[in-house]
Amino acid sequence: MYYYIYAMTDKGNYREINEDCVLIDHEVKSSGNRDACVSAPFITAVCDGVGGENAGELASKLCLAHLAALDYNSSVDLKKTVMNIHNKIKRQGVRTEGSANMQTTLCALAVDEQGRALCVNVGDSRMYRYVNGTVRQISTDQSYGRYLYDHGKIEKMSDLDPQQANAIISSVGSPLNEPTIDITPIMSGFGKEPDDMILITSDGFSDRVSPEEIEIGMELDIPIAKKLSALFHLALKNGSTDNLSVIGIKPYMDEEELKILTQRDTVAGLIKVENSTMEEIEPANANVQIEKTSEIAREIKEIASSIPTGEIPDAISEASGPDDVTKEFTPIRELPKEEPEPVQEPVPEPVKEAVTEPETAPEPVKEYAPEPKPAKKKLRTKKNTSEELKKMLLSSLDDLNKI
Repeated sequence: MYYYIYAMTDKGNYREINEDCVLIDHEVKSSGNRDACVSAPFITAVCDGVGGENAGELASKLCLAHLAALDYNSSVDLKKTVMNIHNKIKRQGVRTEGSANMQTTLCALAVDEQGRALCVNVGDSRMYRYVNGTVRQISTDQSYGRYLYDHGKIEKMSDLDPQQANAIISSVGSPLNEPTIDITPIMSGFGKEPDDMILITSDGFSDRVSPEEIEIGMELDIPIAKKLSALFHLALKNGSTDNLSVIGIKPYMDEEELKILTQRDTVAGLIKVENSTMEEIEPANANVQIEKTSEIAREIKEIASSIPTGEIPDAISEASGPDDVTKEFTPIRELPKEEPEPVQEPVPEPVKEAVTEPETAPEPVKEYAPEPKPAKKKLRTKKNTSEELKKMLLSSLDDLNKI
């Protein structure tokens, strides 16, 4: 089994610097895109420097630089490794002028020499798994709102101010609190299904692209790099004001399959996807739902077609094939037979914003459920019909072509 990886990161439309970083094939990038073909063991990751603190961009780069140097395999204790990185960043913050209290999130996929995959998470960057036409969040947001919800302290997110709800309670490098390091096995064999794929994102992406939009984008019959780039631009179009990062990891068997995935992704046509959501819709509303989904699919596809060719690397010519893949990295101990519940340790104060009890319950940012999905961006309503959507797309395409 081999793995095609595509990564993209950018400062976005509003920030002066990019505090996000991505790790792909031992290279740390804080701008642009890159793809690679690797064999197990390996680690790929996203870091998002904590906004409002000093030198977030330095913390994210340092964290991934230490991971890039790791010789990973199944004997490596990832919890201990991340804790060591945390202590190094904390010490450097104390010693370096202007870097005190520098912190970062971390969300990583680690695959060992036997193909066993782990999600490593600190903070609120996210890992999703797309398989059989459905997206599911693997990581758990380490936010103040999520913690209170999980512990029965609040019934809904509207009980908290938005800044309180989204403040993270764990980070790498904090001088005040040790990080909560969640290690979650990827169960049911990563890569066994033809459309199986992992996505890792920063919150600048996940806050503005809903799971429904990810599903629609992933179903499109275009190369993986185009899919991810189109969803990336969709996040910007949907109003993201933060730095953005996304990594896609797709297992493949041989060079022939790699060519199919990177030149014309026909994997979705190899399986039958039962859409349980559509089955629950009343017949009278089914056509409306199909029309909404089609509009979003058309929008994502048009965004993809408008992206300049130079923004998408030639996967076959630039990425190494299975014959010349360099092996590096490794995961941790033996995996349990069943997926454990993430261990929640005593919670420190949020590191992004100071938390106080609100006098009144403000409007919610997003609702959490036992298996929460971001709901900031909903499917379009009937108002965004063809003509209005075409005008909106033409305007956005003109802006993209000027970039």
